[in-house]
Amino acid sequence: MKVTIRDIARLSDVSVTTVSQIVNNKGHRFSKRTKDKVLKVIEENNYTPNYFASNIIKNKSCMIGVIMPTMNDPFTYSIVRKMRPILGKSNYHILISESFGEEEMELELLEKYHQLAVEAILIFTSHKLPQDLLKKSVYRGTPVIFIDNGLNKSYFGDIFLSEYQSIYDSVSYLIKKGHQKIGLIKDRGETFSFTDRKQAYLDALSDNKLIVDSTLIKEVTLSIEAGYQATTEILKEKEVTAILCCDDNIPIGCYQSIYDSGKVVNRDIEIIGFDGIEFLKQMRPKIKTMHTPFEEFAEILSQKIIRAIEYPKEPQDTQHLEMSFKIND
Repeated sequence: MKVTIRDIARLSDVSVTTVSQIVNNKGHRFSKRTKDKVLKVIEENNYTPNYFASNIIKNKSCMIGVIMPTMNDPFTYSIVRKMRPILGKSNYHILISESFGEEEMELELLEKYHQLAVEAILIFTSHKLPQDLLKKSVYRGTPVIFIDNGLNKSYFGDIFLSEYQSIYDSVSYLIKKGHQKIGLIKDRGETFSFTDRKQAYLDALSDNKLIVDSTLIKEVTLSIEAGYQATTEILKEKEVTAILCCDDNIPIGCYQSIYDSGKVVNRDIEIIGFDGIEFLKQMRPKIKTMHTPFEEFAEILSQKIIRAIEYPKEPQDTQHLEMSFKIND
């Protein structure tokens, strides 16, 4: 049976408060004899303080709650993974929960993290959450930082990527190479909604005097399986020679579908991915992709979180980061 703080207090013949203060280096008013006695009992019984109870006493949990649609999403995972060491330098740790893109689940997780006494909450969402619950981006005393394309008008500032221009440039690149029939596989808007991506695709075709073929546009869930199915449908259009994927799960499914059709990637069908995750760089033939400045994004986001914790009543500025279209030859 695990030894509790009450057991240590009883064996040391002191109060629970005395033990907790000594454990948390706040026992300056106690004699050396008392401190040595308590510490000896702790050592003899291999006592480890309850993490959450200790943090309640210190009024500092050092925990950041993260709410993301799914841990399979390459964009959110890449950012959060790079945030861990940055926040770790300031002694903060990350808890991750999946909302599966459901607003009700997001609200439940906000409450759960509040109960766990996290110091801030980072949420990736496509929903405009009830403003009466999040006045000045604070949920019941806890700062909330949004990654939502500005939907919730974050008090702590947003981070925007130049998605429109990078999509426009990639479609223009394909057209300059002679592609006339270019497929588009984008989100269905269930977990995120990226309207700029489709509009950039449409504008690039229009500016180059190309007709928009609606049969080449597929709106799907952002998954490998959905990318496979959408590509299979697009390939029924004999003239298609390139496919733009507005996510980095989709091109993996796209790649598999092209292979199964007997065609060759980049020879028969050219693929362009979106976020530039590391995994795509390992595939052969290589998939061309956008480049997202993940390191810079993670650094800025981490600093926003820390500042929101330290100065929850101070608004923060919005940041704009540049994406780029890279040809990974």
